[in-house]
Amino acid sequence: MRTAEFGDGMEATPVRSQARQFVALIVITVATAQALGLALKSPTQLGANDISRWSTVWSLVERGTYAIDDCPWQDKTQDKVLKPDKLAKPGPTSSWLNRVEYTFAPRSWKVGEPVDHFYSSKPPLLPTMMAGLLYPIRHALGVPLDKVVEQKRLPRWVEKEVVGPPRKIEHVLETPPETVKWPVYVFYFKPLIVLLNVVPLWIFLVLYARLLDRIAPNDWAWFLCLFGAAWGSFLFAFDQTLNNHTIAASSAFFAIYALIRIWEQEEPSATWFAVAGFFAAFTACNELPAALFGILLFLMLLVRHPRRTLFVFLPAALIPCIAFLATQYLAFGQFKPVYEEFGTKSYQYEGSYWNTPLEMDWFNVHPEPYSVYLLHMTFGHHGVFSLTPLFLFSALGLVRSLWTRSSIRSLAWLTLLLSVSLFAVYLFNPKARNYGGSTQGLRWLFWLIPFWFVFLPKGVEGGEERRWVRVLTLAALLVSVFSVGYAMRAPWSHPWILDALEHLNLYSLQR
Repeated sequence: MRTAEFGDGMEATPVRSQARQFVALIVITVATAQALGLALKSPTQLGANDISRWSTVWSLVERGTYAIDDCPWQDKTQDKVLKPDKLAKPGPTSSWLNRVEYTFAPRSWKVGEPVDHFYSSKPPLLPTMMAGLLYPIRHALGVPLDKVVEQKRLPRWVEKEVVGPPRKIEHVLETPPETVKWPVYVFYFKPLIVLLNVVPLWIFLVLYARLLDRIAPNDWAWFLCLFGAAWGSFLFAFDQTLNNHTIAASSAFFAIYALIRIWEQEEPSATWFAVAGFFAAFTACNELPAALFGILLFLMLLVRHPRRTLFVFLPAALIPCIAFLATQYLAFGQFKPVYEEFGTKSYQYEGSYWNTPLEMDWFNVHPEPYSVYLLHMTFGHHGVFSLTPLFLFSALGLVRSLWTRSSIRSLAWLTLLLSVSLFAVYLFNPKARNYGGSTQGLRWLFWLIPFWFVFLPKGVEGGEERRWVRVLTLAALLVSVFSVGYAMRAPWSHPWILDALEHLNLYSLQR
């Protein structure tokens, strides 16, 4: 099969062999179907992280406010802040941004006694989009999101122990007093999970298979990489739950794919610039450190295609950026994300979980040495390479690609810069030293996974000729898929390496 390196001027899609066609159809169908079944079967509210966002969706649809005080689920999440509903008048030491925020605020935000309300600590753009999708459906049906349908239980025979010697068991026919409860929100929220997670997974696999047609050096690399993309990363395990990480990863891949198409074509279509701009910016809206990706991608394209970058890429990128700032201001009366207030009274109110953090969150207050933290980020209990060793071969492919004579080198240097920068950001961030909390894998880096998959084919290509390389790559795939399988039932829990270390008394958490 004819393949092409990035930037070699080839626009025609390589012809895919029949074997690859059949395998692609099977893998993509099975992975998508499995993700769909998992998303529909799993609990809709899996943990504090997703409940925080669901609370905002409920409040916007049912109350028309970002305050989540009245939400029946908000007491189940610690991912919330307590903030007044009025803006304080800027003082002499206030920043220029505070003055701008206060100047443009409506009078109702300034006048009257302030009242503290609970708000989700998550950026409000994503919940606002979801609420916008649900609002017409909710009001057309007239059924509240928090409605619970109760079903009475039927009588059944139960065993009861009779008090007194000798021990005796008697059988009694009785009706359980509690009813079976069926929450209606499942029917509202599940389609959103499918739309935000399962559909992008399907599109990602389809486009990645097409990308492999261009960059996979041989059949071994093509097949192994497609299987790895389907089941070998934590993105698959997290597709069942509402989170920003899978959405950011999908957006990052769509931007990368558009960039590659731009590199391939001498006269690239304006559509690819719009796709690259929009999704690079949307990645940053879901993962704030990804703003570096958007800026670097803008500069890369500006050098080569200045006109279309300025007049297509940039306007497309401004759409999610403006929406992010607008929803942030509507929710909190400020443009600065509330994440920046971690460690202040907004988080540490009376009764807050963050006053006495436990387990992984304990390390925010009592941080481990930088060397220990870096070890566990890479090859330890939350290690990218220990839990998903497939990415060791991505690292190998990345290093090889840094010195190729094609524009893949530009993407390789971009990936290296982003990877090193993100590891450094989370290594030295004084407000986040908890590995992402109770989570499978280092979730803050999930949005980089599509970048690493681009260079995986170059790292595993030796398996076509060498048996020992096939053994190593299959072992890496085995461990990666095992880690994902361990995570599927409870993505908001500890990875298997941490569980094993705890059970062996080699590592302990404060509980």
